[in-house]
Amino acid sequence: AQPIPPIAAVAAQPILQNLAAEKTKGMNAEGQPLAGNFQQGQILEQPFTIQPGKCYAAVGVGLMGVTELDIQLVMHQPPAPETPVAQDQENGPQATVGGNQNCYRNPTPMGVPAKMVMRVSGGQGIAMAQLFSK
Repeated sequence: AQPIPPIAAVAAQPILQNLAAEKTKGMNAEGQPLAGNFQQGQILEQPFTIQPGKCYAAVGVGLMGVTELDIQLVMHQPPAPETPVAQDQENGPQATVGGNQNCYRNPTPMGVPAKMVMRVSGGQGIAMAQLFSK
């Protein structure tokens, strides 16, 4: 997918903020939003570190022809293979991972390299996602 500055996805921001307010109560945004212009099947990734004692969630929205948006949180600590640890279970242009107090907790006592993976599995268009933690 073609990354775009979050400001270029201005139409997605209010939808994303409303979804986040509903699904991630008590959590704070972690880093900047991830936004892109997608063709079906394309992905964008945002690296982060899963910190010990923190709990993580992600929300995303697709616009302008996106019919299925998927988000995963993936651990990647080489040489071990990438391991999806949480993913959205929703259908449609909105995706939530770990929402409504079901956030993903790091099971280890140390920080682990990870990434948020956003995929447009249906349709094409603009999509935006935000990682949250508490």
